[in-house]
Amino acid sequence: MLRPFTFILLLFLVIWMTTPGWALTDEPGKEGSFYSPIIRVVPDKGFILINSGSGILWLKAGEAALPHIVKLPVGGLIDVVVVFQGKPNPPLIKLWKLASGDSACPEFDGKHCVPPAKKNE
Repeated sequence: MLRPFTFILLLFLVIWMTTPGWALTDEPGKEGSFYSPIIRVVPDKGFILINSGSGILWLKAGEAALPHIVKLPVGGLIDVVVVFQGKPNPPLIKLWKLASGDSACPEFDGKHCVPPAKKNE
């Protein structure tokens, strides 16, 4: 059994470590970026799942990005910029650039998919 002091200390540490995650997602309009592997893509619902560093995070594709998320490879590394909408809404994808993985849409500029550059052979 934990001593009362140990329990309070442990509770304080858990709250202190999770507070930055709360602050990040509570401020509507704030932009943030993540560099993460793509864990899952759900194109019919308009979501992708990534690792945010402090846990997994669902990102919502806006109308411009929605047709292009199906082209994202699961397991590929993505550098994504999002706009936070405040709780309980998921962050909205603003733009992305794939760092690894093959895709027909390796870069999304917020409005259009930038096709992959052709390699000179």
